[in-house]
Amino acid sequence: MGRVFGIGLALTVGVLGLVTFARVFTWAMETQSYNQWGALVWVPVIIALNAVLIGAATKREREAWFTRILILGFLGKFAGISARYLVAYYLYGGAADAQRYNLFAVEHYLDWRRGDVWWEASGKVGTLNMELITTALYVVIGPSVITAFFVFGSLAFWGVYLLYRAFRIALPQGDAKRYALLIFLLPTMLYWPSSIGKEAWLMLFVGVTAYGAARFFNHSPAVGLALMVVGFGGTALIRPHVTVLMVAALFVAQLLRPTTQRSTSILTKAAGVFVMGVAAVILVTASAQFLGIDDLSAQAVSDRVDEAGGQTAQGGSAFTPVPLESPFGVPAAIVTLLFRPFPWEANGLPMLVQSVEATVLLVLTIAAWPRLKALPTLMRRNPWLVFAVVYTLAFILAFSGFSNFGILARQRVLMIPFFLVLLALPKPLPKLKPRTRDATRKELVGASYW
Repeated sequence: MGRVFGIGLALTVGVLGLVTFARVFTWAMETQSYNQWGALVWVPVIIALNAVLIGAATKREREAWFTRILILGFLGKFAGISARYLVAYYLYGGAADAQRYNLFAVEHYLDWRRGDVWWEASGKVGTLNMELITTALYVVIGPSVITAFFVFGSLAFWGVYLLYRAFRIALPQGDAKRYALLIFLLPTMLYWPSSIGKEAWLMLFVGVTAYGAARFFNHSPAVGLALMVVGFGGTALIRPHVTVLMVAALFVAQLLRPTTQRSTSILTKAAGVFVMGVAAVILVTASAQFLGIDDLSAQAVSDRVDEAGGQTAQGGSAFTPVPLESPFGVPAAIVTLLFRPFPWEANGLPMLVQSVEATVLLVLTIAAWPRLKALPTLMRRNPWLVFAVVYTLAFILAFSGFSNFGILARQRVLMIPFFLVLLALPKPLPKLKPRTRDATRKELVGASYW
């Protein structure tokens, strides 16, 4: 009897839900633009597709805590998407990069549907490619900005998942739960890569690259290399200089990668160094063209970075960075990119939220010092960890000239996941009696990293 009642109640709720949706949909079609009523069609489809993928991901992990975190992260991501849309179109009245991509796509998508694929160069190559990607999306979903926000936000979400998978593969004894909580629920990760824009697209392919690197360094070199090529291609479409930073970090990791006495391992290492070196040369040339640099000397690149930093020194979030030429330049750049603005530097609600998050990261970093003390030892054994550390430092130095907290908050979202790896390193070994310390240390280290 109770089962029959439960089925009847479910059917009743289902029917009422369908009737309500039909009424809302009819009202939206009569009174609202396609942006609204199109979203009523497509957003449920996007949610359903994400639900299927979440089911597959949680089945793979088989850990209850991960299921809870992933679902909570997905809900948080949709909240971030909604917040990004409201800020862009209600608070700023459409004065956002997303609107530029939207207007370009609205102008061209009908021609593309008819097979007349054309465009005009408008601004930088990365911006144009982002406009073309948005247009291709509109060919499928139509001109609905709301739907596009949910599509791009979903892409970023799965990029974060791939970063998590990379961590699990590369550091199986790392604190996976801590890393999952940070990477899926950190406000920066939920908010910034959640709209039509470069950050969401790049987050997906940064995740692909990191996952490919983890596979490459852990017994699946062919699959890993293929994934890295896909990741390089995706990031190079928008910001080839970010691709250069990743390739350079991978080059260093491969160069320092431990080898065995077997000749095949040495040959594999040499081949990897050669391939990544060639890729770095090609990408550096492409980045120079992207940035408009004819001279690839260190001084020319430095001048271009300084120029880009000067262009960001405007608005209420501007600050004066410490130049790298100063003895305090590198430490100041690290602190700025990771832990600023400080609470007393916040002059509005967005910066206040940003400063609270930065303060939390600072506290977590100090608390993680016992883990961080083992970092040099771990890096000698783990090339993926070398990749994460070198990429983090290279990113910090590359963006050290930027002098606007708002712009930095958006840019550094592509670096933060790799820094968070350091906060989730394996817990330090317990103190043991002298007789058993060495044997236990060898056993745990061997089981943890290879």
